[in-house]
Amino acid sequence: MMKRLLFLNFIIVLSLLASSLYGQSNHAHEVRHMHAPDIMDICQFDPTDISSFHYVRHFDVMGKSAATTPSSEFVVDYRDPNEADLEDEEGLQVWPSEAIEAFEFAAGIWETHLQSSVPIRVNAFWRGLEGNTLGSAGPTRISTVPTADGGEPETWYAIAQASAMTGINRIDQIANVDHDINVNMNANFDDWYFGTDGNTPQGQIDFVTVVLHELGHGIGFIGSVRADEDTEIAEWGFRPGNDNPPFPLIFDRPVVDGEFSQIINESIYPNPSRTLYEAVTGNRGGIFFAGEIATQVNLGTEVPLFTPEPWQNGSSYSHLDLFTFTNTENELMRPQINRANAVHTPGPIFCGMLDDWGWPLAENCLDLIGIESQIVVDTRVLNFGVSNVGITTDRTFTIENREDAEDPLSGRIELESGNNFAIAGGARSYSIAPGSSMTFTVRYRPTTPEAHSNAVVIRHNARNENSPLIINLVGESLEENRIVALEQTFPNPINPNQNTLSIPYVLPDEANVKIDLFNSTGQHIATIFEGMRDGDQRYIEEYDVRSLASGVYLYRIIANGAMESRKLTIIK
Repeated sequence: MMKRLLFLNFIIVLSLLASSLYGQSNHAHEVRHMHAPDIMDICQFDPTDISSFHYVRHFDVMGKSAATTPSSEFVVDYRDPNEADLEDEEGLQVWPSEAIEAFEFAAGIWETHLQSSVPIRVNAFWRGLEGNTLGSAGPTRISTVPTADGGEPETWYAIAQASAMTGINRIDQIANVDHDINVNMNANFDDWYFGTDGNTPQGQIDFVTVVLHELGHGIGFIGSVRADEDTEIAEWGFRPGNDNPPFPLIFDRPVVDGEFSQIINESIYPNPSRTLYEAVTGNRGGIFFAGEIATQVNLGTEVPLFTPEPWQNGSSYSHLDLFTFTNTENELMRPQINRANAVHTPGPIFCGMLDDWGWPLAENCLDLIGIESQIVVDTRVLNFGVSNVGITTDRTFTIENREDAEDPLSGRIELESGNNFAIAGGARSYSIAPGSSMTFTVRYRPTTPEAHSNAVVIRHNARNENSPLIINLVGESLEENRIVALEQTFPNPINPNQNTLSIPYVLPDEANVKIDLFNSTGQHIATIFEGMRDGDQRYIEEYDVRSLASGVYLYRIIANGAMESRKLTIIK
C-alpha cells in the first residue's frame, strides 16, 4: 500500500535521545547517523477559536500560478491497524479516503518546492491523539552531510535532507530502517476540513494546511534547543556518542539573539545554562533566524522566531513569531492556526530558510525567494599563474544582477573541492539587488609543487543562466623558494624536418633572465634570450636550429642568479 508522495513532518520535538550511532564513509568523510527523538514533545500546532476566512496560495504571493511538475517524490505508506506488525500499537484507525486525498494534495505542494533524486519514505498513522493536538511526526534518523556535498561540519540534518543533498539514499545505509519519517494525524479531531480548495468553512481546520505545516518540520524546520520551564535551564545539540561534544541541527547555526550573537556560541551561552534559557524565551532582545537568504527575503531584517515566556514545549523556538506573521504569506510556520484559514504555500521566508540550510530548491521555492533576476559573471576562468609552495595568490570575480532584473539575485558560492584553493570568508550565500554587484576573492595557497585545478560553484536563482555556473580555477607552483624551473625542449630530439627549437621554463616572480646554448665541448653557440620577465607564468623561447650540426647540446637558464641546465639532441 505504498502511495506516491508525502514529505511528512519532523515534529517539532526535541528530546533527542543519544541512542545508537552508525558510522559510514562517504566522499572520504565519516558520515554519522543517529536515532531521532521519540515523539514526546509534539508540535503543538493548536487551533484557535478565531475564524479568519483567510486563504494564501502561490498565486496570491507571486501573481502567477505555481509550477505543477514535481521535482521530488514522496512515498507514503498509509498504515492499516490490521497489519501484523502493528498489533501492539494503540489508537490506530483506518485512514479515510478523504484524509488520504488531502494528504496527497499537501504532499504534492511540497513536491514542487524541493528537489531530491531520492524518494522520501513515510510511515503514516491515523490515530487518536490527546486534546486538540492536530498531528505529530518525526524523522527516523538524523544524519551528518560531508562538506563536499555542501554540509556544515559537525551538524545534524533531517535524514531526508541529507539524502537530497548527497543524492544517496541514507535510509538504505542503515539496518532495519525502512522509512525516513514517522507521522501521526489526529483521527479524533472533529473539525477537520478535508477539501483542497482552501474554502475552509467557519469553525473548521484546513487539513491540507496542517499537513503542510507538519511536513515543514519534517524537512528541517526544527531546532535542537530544549528547555525546562521549572528549572529555567536550556540546552542545545545532540552528542554523536558519549565522548563527543554535541552537534547542533542545521536550523540552529544561523540563529542569533537581539545582539546578533549566535545562541550556540558557548562563550556567550554556556550549554546548558540559565542564560541560554533567558535568550530563547526572548529576554536577550528576542531570537532571530539570521540566514542570509531568509533575511533578504524578509526585506533585509532577520526573521523573528517564537519566544514565549515561559518556554512552551512543542511551540517555542521552532516556529516563526506568532504575531509578526499573522495574516501574511509567511504564516504557515506560526505555532497556531486559525479556523477557516488555509495556507497552501510555504511562503518566501520558509523557502529562504531552506536555501540557507542547503536544501536543493525546485521552481516554486525559487519563485518565492525571487527568480526574476539576471546573473552576469565577469569571468569563467581564474588563472593564478605560477607561485611557490606556501605563497598565497588572490584573484577576484564579480557577480552582477543586471539593472533590468525585477528581483534580488540569490544563491550560494562554494568550492568544488577543498584543496589548495579557498574562498575568502568561506562558502556562503549571497543576495544582490537589481543593478548591483558583489566581488568575491579566491585564494590559491599551494601545498605541493605541481599544477592544480579546482572550481567555484555558483548556485543562483536567475532564469537567464543555468544553475550552477562554474568558474574554473587553475594554478601552478614550484618548490618553496625555487626561482626558476627549466623544462625539456620540444621536440627532442630534433630531426631534419624540424627547424625550430622551443625551450619552456617557469618563473614564479619577476626575474632578469638569460638563456644560452652550448655544444657538447662547452663552446658557447648562442644567447637565445636575455632580458626581464614579469614572472607568475610559463614562457617559451624559440630558436632556429637549421645552422646547427647533429649532436648533443646543452641549454642553460640563469634567472636572478639561479641556474638550471638541460640537454637536447639534434639529428640531421
